[in-house]
Amino acid sequence: MKMPDRNRTPLRFAVLASVTGGLVLAGVLAMIRSDVLIAKVPAWTVLVAGALAAASLLRRVPWTGRTRQAFLVTSAFRQKYWIAGFVQRLHCTLDRDNIDLVLKVPDRDYDSAAQAHHLRRILAARHRYIGGIIVATEVHRLRPDLVEFCSELTLPVIFTDIEPFDDEDHYPGNAAFVGYLSSDLGTLAGRWLVTHLSKNDRPRPHVLIVASRQHQSRQSHCATVLQTELPGVSISLDDDTCAFHRARAYDAVLSHTRLLASRHGHLDAVFCTNDEMALGAVDALRTITSPVTTDTVVIGVDGTTEARTLIDAGTSPLRATIVQDSHRLAESVVDVLEKMHKHRKTTKRTILDPEIYETK
Repeated sequence: MKMPDRNRTPLRFAVLASVTGGLVLAGVLAMIRSDVLIAKVPAWTVLVAGALAAASLLRRVPWTGRTRQAFLVTSAFRQKYWIAGFVQRLHCTLDRDNIDLVLKVPDRDYDSAAQAHHLRRILAARHRYIGGIIVATEVHRLRPDLVEFCSELTLPVIFTDIEPFDDEDHYPGNAAFVGYLSSDLGTLAGRWLVTHLSKNDRPRPHVLIVASRQHQSRQSHCATVLQTELPGVSISLDDDTCAFHRARAYDAVLSHTRLLASRHGHLDAVFCTNDEMALGAVDALRTITSPVTTDTVVIGVDGTTEARTLIDAGTSPLRATIVQDSHRLAESVVDVLEKMHKHRKTTKRTILDPEIYETK
């Protein structure tokens, strides 16, 4: 007789196991009552033998164990299109290791309260997980919650995209960071702009940086590189209004070019700290017919499919993007998560090197 799967049909398995054990025990008791065994062996020996026989029968039933799950808590979803590629890569990588991905998407993008809600939900069901990944938001507000969460969870937690702690020693014992540093992304963008603007030989090039408070190191390090290597550069910074929205970046670039036109200025380059805003900047520049934007170039961050396609076409101001390779990131995240789950030694910070994708 084929035994039912204890995972797929737990009720049927429990009933059959109970019946099997009961039949074995009933048979033993019947034999004892009929004096068949009393004269030869003690009754307790027969009971033990019956129990071992039942256990042996049950051991033959395949045991697949509880499905392993890992959680992913994102900082955004609607406006963070880079995350879609990362989720897909992460799902494939985890699935290859027989781990199911549980995605926690916030009600509002970049909202620490919405993210804290998901952290509480995970704690309430911690027995389901081997650990998980967090793309944190508003870390200055959420940091105490993250420390408390890691402490109560006790399972491995991998942070990515944004480092929630300023120093390696501040990370809880069961937490680590895997990803690209915002400062590296901004530095690489700045160097690309320096190379491009130096070729044009403008005495005072003007650069607009369309940014967000979520990744302040991207804009600050880009600006530092520009000011250090192009002493005559003029920089305008918008790090408050766009918040990674394509439409808001469109409005910001359009407004800035109108301001420059009134001052007889020129816009040489736009650096947007993610590709969605870079695409919004391209949309705005395509609607403008003005000497202000004659040779304007745009560079973004993330390396999304749409941005790469536009760069390859070579028909727009978008000339480059700083790539955060979602495949490499997912592989690295899962590798560290598995090592921590198995209590193997790993580093607190695994830093990946970004690359430039540009017009050939």
